[in-house]
Amino acid sequence: MKDLLLENMTWPEIRQAMDDGYDTVVIFAASIEQHGPALPEVTDTALGYLEAEDLAGRLGNALAAPVIRPGLSKHHMGFPGSITLRPEVFKGIVEDYISAYIHHGFKRIVLASSHGGNFKTLEEIAEEQSALHPEVCIVTGLPLEELDAALIKMDQFEGLPPGTCGGHACDWETSIMMLIDEDYVRKDKLQKGYVGTLNGELLDRFFNQGVGSVSPIGVMGDPTGANPERGRRYFNYYQRLQEKCILKKFEEWDMKHAHEKE
Repeated sequence: MKDLLLENMTWPEIRQAMDDGYDTVVIFAASIEQHGPALPEVTDTALGYLEAEDLAGRLGNALAAPVIRPGLSKHHMGFPGSITLRPEVFKGIVEDYISAYIHHGFKRIVLASSHGGNFKTLEEIAEEQSALHPEVCIVTGLPLEELDAALIKMDQFEGLPPGTCGGHACDWETSIMMLIDEDYVRKDKLQKGYVGTLNGELLDRFFNQGVGSVSPIGVMGDPTGANPERGRRYFNYYQRLQEKCILKKFEEWDMKHAHEKE
């Protein structure tokens, strides 16, 4: 199939795809929030579409749902334009996505995020919905802790100073946005933000007092050397990790349910 995005398909095309064995739907949750002075507020949504369609292709029998946004971005609300949903609203939207795709007959559902603030809630939703729909395989993508570890590896692979890929409007996100479309990036506005370890009291301040209390420009990392070639390497590395994680969870679910049937 040329287009794996459900929103670009007609209903007969979706039905035919499902008849042909496309039984998995990839649901990405993103955000509309500040990404420093050089990246637009649509950044996580643009990344979500790229990641969702690519991941659907990697899984082989999957389609990608419309990306959910806004998301849970309370810690970015100190910057104009950012939008955050109430947790109960965000949760309800994700649950409605799940119920709709189960209604239509999808057998596997992947919940993933291109915005760090959504990860924990998606894991909670997956656990709750799995209990409600034990006949459907509902899994999450790579945990946030493994994304953080991947960012450290990206710095190392590229020979960059630690913290260059700091996780928000950094070399990683900016380089991938250049890969999508260089016009997204205001190159004359690229600035170095907070570069360092985010843990302990600083991490608490990041989430409770907002990103601006750590980085006044809203950037975690250093995007000043970003380029699309590096963006492609970052993207392929991260997507391979996502694919491996999800396929392992599918296998574990299949083994568990095969055992239960016995």
